[in-house]
Amino acid sequence: MKATIALFVMQIFAVLSFAQKKVILHYSYTQNLAGRTATNFLDQYYDKGRSIEFPVARQKMNDTTIYNGSSVTKNIYLPGNKNKIPFLLKNPASKSLIYAESIWMKAPVLVIDSLNNFKWKISEETKSIDDILCVKAEAFFRGRNYYAWFKYDQDIQTGPWKFGGLPGIIYEIADASGSFKYNLTGFEFTENFAAELKVPDAYADDQMMTHQDFISLWKTVKQDAEKNNGKVDHTLTGSSSIKHFVAPLKELY
Repeated sequence: MKATIALFVMQIFAVLSFAQKKVILHYSYTQNLAGRTATNFLDQYYDKGRSIEFPVARQKMNDTTIYNGSSVTKNIYLPGNKNKIPFLLKNPASKSLIYAESIWMKAPVLVIDSLNNFKWKISEETKSIDDILCVKAEAFFRGRNYYAWFKYDQDIQTGPWKFGGLPGIIYEIADASGSFKYNLTGFEFTENFAAELKVPDAYADDQMMTHQDFISLWKTVKQDAEKNNGKVDHTLTGSSSIKHFVAPLKELY
């Protein structure tokens, strides 16, 4: 009887220990814009609801490994790196989201937004993603319809970018037009993170703007960058035209 009780206690302890571990989720992010498709990668460091997300660099930084087409760089952003790197920080306790994002070729700006502002409709439709049974959910968010496939999970409830609010892990999500798509490519449990779950020190002196101010800034930058599109310059050797393209945001407002 004592042996049975001891085994039961050990099993409970193992489950709790597993649930308390930190996790790094790896996502791919594909954009299909103006007939061009580009895929990038990001890492999300998740701990008890809080998380911070960084793009995975394609170039060598701080003598770490690089992405070479077959493996994803890990821990590329080390403490002490003063470069302003785009990031996205989620904090459920304050229901806030802070991120840094660049527009066209400008330096990243610091933005504060609300967290999990999604009204999901969970369906009964399911599909298998890498042998994991996922459930379909859909939501309309700031001008776009999104379809997500997620796995129910009591301990980890998250998704890439601003996505969240579902009772589990988002394995795949895309907008209805096929312009934006995220896929979970893997995850790993760890005892410690290389990244801290806070706004990076490089942004210590930056002023935060609201989401609406960021949208207004994007419109201004886009108008200025594209104002001379189609203009033809004539020279003694011929003529040339300029065409700049500022990538659209996932949020239309």
